[in-house]
Amino acid sequence: MNYKIKQKQKKNIFREMFEWIITIAMAVVVSLFIVSNIVSMTTIKEQSMEPTLQENNRVVVNKIGYQFNEPKRGDIIILNKVSLEKGIFKNMLNEGKDILDGIKYRFTGNIEKNNLIKRVIGVYGDLIDIQDGKLYINGKVQEEEYIKEPTIAGSMLKFPVEVPKDKVFVLGDNRGNSMDSRDLGFIDISQIKGKAFYRIFPFSSFGKIK
Repeated sequence: MNYKIKQKQKKNIFREMFEWIITIAMAVVVSLFIVSNIVSMTTIKEQSMEPTLQENNRVVVNKIGYQFNEPKRGDIIILNKVSLEKGIFKNMLNEGKDILDGIKYRFTGNIEKNNLIKRVIGVYGDLIDIQDGKLYINGKVQEEEYIKEPTIAGSMLKFPVEVPKDKVFVLGDNRGNSMDSRDLGFIDISQIKGKAFYRIFPFSSFGKIK
């Protein structure tokens, strides 16, 4: 009798453990789906958007918006340096890799910077020019309150240049310390992961990103 009771107790323990594993696995999958396809939080790991965003700021990223709308001038976006295949499951795999890279960064302080944060400056059809430290869009000089130094043309593009279809032209607000379209060329829409629209840390700067 005692043997049967013990066997039953063991079965109940294994069943409960199995149910917990399934529950945790489902929670992980659902969470990964949300952060890869709908909304996520990320930590800024570069200085290229200063003074707008500082290193170690935490921001909320809208990942579903660009599935229905095109990027607009002034949007601050998270992008990958290379084009990625998109789709619900592909997005989940890519996000999983980013999460693992983030964990590695916390322990080692080193990270492979595949993801960048930049400001959209030009969209399809815009004529971009850089002259004498100033940025021109469609022939009009831009008054950019968020930068503190002149804009210098890089070697990747020959200005003036028109933004092709399905591409955007991006710059960092920290113009002297930013890898952007001056170095990478136009950014394909498929490289964009989402729009950073809200800062949640530090609390002193909590609010909408402009």
